[in-house]
Amino acid sequence: MSDISVPGVKKKRALYHNGHWKFPKKMGNGVGFIYVIRDNALKRFYLGKKLYISNSGKKLNWKYYKSSSTLLHDMFEARGENEFDFIVLDEYKTRSGLSYAETWSLCFVDSPLSNTWFNTRIERITWNVTEPVTDTHKRRLHRSIALENSLEEY
Repeated sequence: MSDISVPGVKKKRALYHNGHWKFPKKMGNGVGFIYVIRDNALKRFYLGKKLYISNSGKKLNWKYYKSSSTLLHDMFEARGENEFDFIVLDEYKTRSGLSYAETWSLCFVDSPLSNTWFNTRIERITWNVTEPVTDTHKRRLHRSIALENSLEEY
């Protein structure tokens, strides 16, 4: 993947107030979402999940959340967030589905063994999964790692 050319990002007015997250629908449904942070300068990626509500029932400020990765936070601070795309793959209705979708995605891209991904660990799934990885999730994952710019108008 060393010859990848990253296209410029056209800044469009957001259809919904989803913070900096690029997603074609209003967010906040279900328990949380799976996201990819795309570093357009280094051509690398980070995949994660974010809950809308904490285990104690407190609403989380997901619109301003960026990542749990300290490495990425340091990069945002040093280089600015304009070099990154914050892409939501899909929302999930169950915690098991959300966790499974994150694990499935990290296994699919072989993140621990790839220099393309910042992720070096994969969490285990220790409960029954009741929700499959969505087709929208799979399609947007493929398109985001192919560095496509038009993810259904985000």
